[in-house]
Amino acid sequence: MMTQTQEIFFFPPPHLRPVVLMDICTIGVLKELESAYNGSDERKKTRIKQLAMMAESGLCRFSFLVAIIEKATDFKNIMNAEELSAVFQNDYDQIVNFLGPENMLEPRELLSTMIGHLVDPRFSMAERAELSIPNSLELLTFFNSLGISSTPAKHLRFDLASRVAIEGERLGLAKGYPCIAICVASIYGCEEARKILKIKKNGREFNPSNCLGDIMTFYRVAKARHMLQSKIGDIHVIFRTEDAALESLHTYMQTSVVRDNEDEGSVMNTRCLSPEKFFPALFKEGKCTDEKELKRLYSLLDFVV
Repeated sequence: MMTQTQEIFFFPPPHLRPVVLMDICTIGVLKELESAYNGSDERKKTRIKQLAMMAESGLCRFSFLVAIIEKATDFKNIMNAEELSAVFQNDYDQIVNFLGPENMLEPRELLSTMIGHLVDPRFSMAERAELSIPNSLELLTFFNSLGISSTPAKHLRFDLASRVAIEGERLGLAKGYPCIAICVASIYGCEEARKILKIKKNGREFNPSNCLGDIMTFYRVAKARHMLQSKIGDIHVIFRTEDAALESLHTYMQTSVVRDNEDEGSVMNTRCLSPEKFFPALFKEGKCTDEKELKRLYSLLDFVV
């Protein structure tokens, strides 16, 4: 659960253009334009060209919000509001000409005010961040111990998914928590989920913190979308990251804030947008081969239909 501890800052009128939420990796690529263009990474060049086309079209606005939330809740490299402001103002200066100042959701002068609200010194890091990190790490370690690096036999899948869900419940995680859901998706053959989890056959060299860092983007995007829509209205939000598997997962599954208050914090639910891609072992040629098992999975994960 995330706690809501600050008032939402005011955004300038966006004219209802979709908002592209950039993560730290995307911002990093934009800061290395010259070396990327001269380098050998063709995917990186293609991604930059895509961003250029998006900027030139003028059809969307670009936001630092997800990247700011990520850095503001980083327990390993803690920065105060002034330090964070300096970092993102510098990032802004390096990429604004490429994206176009008219396409930036947050003007440079708003960044310090915005960060000041998100990094309110009256509240601890735990109150600002995702509070389930230790339990999520324990769940991911449990999943790694199962040694599931490929799709299990059909008769084993649901029992394994249930074990993951039961362990999540024991740890106090809500049904359908993204880290639970992504583990279950991996059981049912989702390659993108496997790439995020990085489970190896021998279970060695597993880094649950690295996995959770990616999974946490579902909460950050949910929080950012809620903050934007609370001020702007029902505006379309696009998550942009340079991790292809993670970006694809965000098109298969969406976590949203359903309510916010002082006692509960941010209460969220998760919707499966593409079950054929999230649970591919249950589909053949686009059609579900076992509707009963799919319904059981939806119930197990408390997915919104």
